[in-house]
Amino acid sequence: MAIQLIVGLDGATFDLIVPWAQEGHLPVLAELMRMGSWGPLRSVPNMNSAPAWSSFATGLNPGKHGIFYFTERVPGTYHRCPVNASYRHGVPFWSLLSRAGCRVGIINVPLTYPVEAVEGFMVAGLDAPGVHSPGFTHPENLAARIQSEVGEYIIEPGIPGMIKGGYKRAALERILLTIERRLACTLWLHEQYHPDLLTVVFTATDAVQHFFWGDMDPTYPFVEPEERRFANAVKQVYIRLDQALGQLIEKTHAEQVIILSDHGFGFNQRGAEFLRPWLIELGLLQQRKGGQPGRRLVSNLYNMIDRRLSRDTKLRLAHFLPRLRSHVETTLAVGDINWVNTKVYCTGTTDDLYINLHGREPQGIVLEGSDYNKLCDLLIGFLRETTEPITGLPAVEFVARRDAVYSGPWVDRAPDILIRWSTQSVLSGLRTPGYLSVPKDPYPPPLQSGGHRLHGVFIASGIPFRQGVKLGEVNILDLAPTILHLNHLPIPPNWDGQVITAALDADWLAAHPVQQDTSAVAQSFEGTHREYTDAEASEIEERLRGMGYIE
Repeated sequence: MAIQLIVGLDGATFDLIVPWAQEGHLPVLAELMRMGSWGPLRSVPNMNSAPAWSSFATGLNPGKHGIFYFTERVPGTYHRCPVNASYRHGVPFWSLLSRAGCRVGIINVPLTYPVEAVEGFMVAGLDAPGVHSPGFTHPENLAARIQSEVGEYIIEPGIPGMIKGGYKRAALERILLTIERRLACTLWLHEQYHPDLLTVVFTATDAVQHFFWGDMDPTYPFVEPEERRFANAVKQVYIRLDQALGQLIEKTHAEQVIILSDHGFGFNQRGAEFLRPWLIELGLLQQRKGGQPGRRLVSNLYNMIDRRLSRDTKLRLAHFLPRLRSHVETTLAVGDINWVNTKVYCTGTTDDLYINLHGREPQGIVLEGSDYNKLCDLLIGFLRETTEPITGLPAVEFVARRDAVYSGPWVDRAPDILIRWSTQSVLSGLRTPGYLSVPKDPYPPPLQSGGHRLHGVFIASGIPFRQGVKLGEVNILDLAPTILHLNHLPIPPNWDGQVITAALDADWLAAHPVQQDTSAVAQSFEGTHREYTDAEASEIEERLRGMGYIE
């Protein structure tokens, strides 16, 4: 059996990799592309990491595995709760490989907490509350051994507090330290277990692009040229990860190497920020009196406190102050809506719309059937006509109802309307014919200058992959079946993904035809949820809030 190395570079994009590889900055990735097959990897429709990595693992679209975000709505409320791997339906490829006798090693794949008892080892991803949480590793005592033998294991770098406090250099150093800790842990685990298949996800690319993209991008409007002191931050992280890839390939003696990202990256279009005022302008969402000024009051008070605190005090409170502000703002965000006069609402952090549906939402007013359908059609029509106020260009690249992009038994967990914003420029607001442009007053610059894109990266090198082939679009659903096929296992017929045959040598493929076996159907997970304690939920929510996934 060939030694397989699968490396996830969260949010990596060919928009950066190709030119930097051509310039000689990324020699390992350049060689993998030269000696293998590569092409754009289509993410899940909402480009969110939680469903994307879940689809990578299971070969299922989100409508079948049931994960659409790192949180889901609590039935009968307007609130959301964090989810973990126990909420996911479908069996991941590493479980099927493990059952077939393959030794696997899985490190830091999102939505893997609590871990499974595989043949080999597992270290959970960012849905784990902490390194000491039960179920963080398999075997259970592995977490303690890692801490003892390797040192600090960083689940997430936790840099938003540093960014908000203006300590960008400290944030970048923390991101780079996370790479070193993840690499050291991976190499040590490989030496201990020698798995046949090793999968590890590095999240540094996602973190640095979210917070440093504007420093690098000369077209980004909120950073003055003289302030671009961190213009090389993103490149620095890519270069270090390229070196880490070289170390992993050398130390593991990998014969097959697959590199992927869960989505791509670009500047933050800011569309989600304007959805609420847009809905208010259209008369579809009504705020209680004093709602939005209340949020501004919290923001102004926070900024005043921030200006008065010393540097040392702010560093000590770097985690507490953003948490306090976020909790108060979240309470106001939910509590300042007049639900009895609201037909549509949004979360403020995602590019989606929810219908205030009677019988589903606690104060829903829109009836199922024709009223629901007419409202969805109205929203889609409005969004297709909406433009960027300054340029007049379309503000929306794609908009659709959930049942047009997802399929399966869990589609009802998805938002009602999915939106993808135009990537032509940063939006200054939204203008719909017949209505005023929103927002009426300029919004302050966003904390995150980078945002997700639909296409990530796929690179595959080694036997039996074709050499020097640039592929057309590949789908993230296709990774799991391809990995099974490389290990001579049949593909479950209920999977949505397909083997990436275009990347495989024709003679090898003829000798190893793709097989399906109904006995190999990956049945949906039917166990009970591993609920978080209040303290664990608070920890996860703060992590997701800092990453911009929740308000």
